[in-house]
Amino acid sequence: MRIMNTSSDSPSVPPSTSSSQLDSKFLSRYVDTDALFVRPNVSVNQQPKSVAIPLVRFQQLEQEIRNAPANAGPYVELGQIYLNQERWADARRVLENGVHSCPEHEPLLVMREDLLLHQASLLVEQAKTAIAEKPSDENKYALEQAEINLANERIRVCKDRHGRHPEQTDILINWAIGLRQLARFDEAIELLSKAASDPEFRARASLQLGMCYQILNRPLDALGAFRKASLFRAPPPEAKIRKRALELAAELAEGLGLLDSLRFYLEQLQMDSDPVTAKALTERLRKLESQQL
Repeated sequence: MRIMNTSSDSPSVPPSTSSSQLDSKFLSRYVDTDALFVRPNVSVNQQPKSVAIPLVRFQQLEQEIRNAPANAGPYVELGQIYLNQERWADARRVLENGVHSCPEHEPLLVMREDLLLHQASLLVEQAKTAIAEKPSDENKYALEQAEINLANERIRVCKDRHGRHPEQTDILINWAIGLRQLARFDEAIELLSKAASDPEFRARASLQLGMCYQILNRPLDALGAFRKASLFRAPPPEAKIRKRALELAAELAEGLGLLDSLRFYLEQLQMDSDPVTAKALTERLRKLESQQL
């Protein structure tokens, strides 16, 4: 069963000087970040939030839980109702009680983990809102701490889920991204190296490896990883993975003065670009050619 794509020691993180830098430190620069924001599970048959659930149903479910605390079904239904209504405290109470009484029930474990991640992400959003209203040092620090808390929560969830589902390679990648966000690079590289051995996820893992190497000032290792991420053929990388890997490879090649490599990556980007971007890349390639003459 595929569950989710999931986004500790004190991190070694340089201080930020602006809200935009803080905003991007953990999240925006990473192409896979969106996959880590896990929202509460949504049942196909869920009730819309605007539809009121009869009080008698809440009472029935609470009674069923009291009468048979080892029966997971009522916890799942009642927890899902609270999640649909965004009653996070009630949902957490029910799901934590359910996990305590039915510790082997996977849907309950997943719902509780997703909720904890969601609540941590809400704290990040609240901190961002506070900075937008008042960009003080105090609010910037609060945002940094909220992002660290979210990364720690993500690491814990990924570790627990991979322990239950070691066959799910994508969890390793999301786990590694959380580790990298906390500057735990060696641990992240170890997980990503394992993930890169799975053909289905090797492009994504290679992209993340390249980012780790780049932060560690290992540009040639990073360039090799980005090249792999963008040029795997069987199976080919997702479009967004290929594009980001080529962009980062081009940036690195330019910084290293590898003009032939730079031209190659720009030509690869040009092949996949929309007409406006392709035109800009053509002009950039033309200037590159003139520099080499």
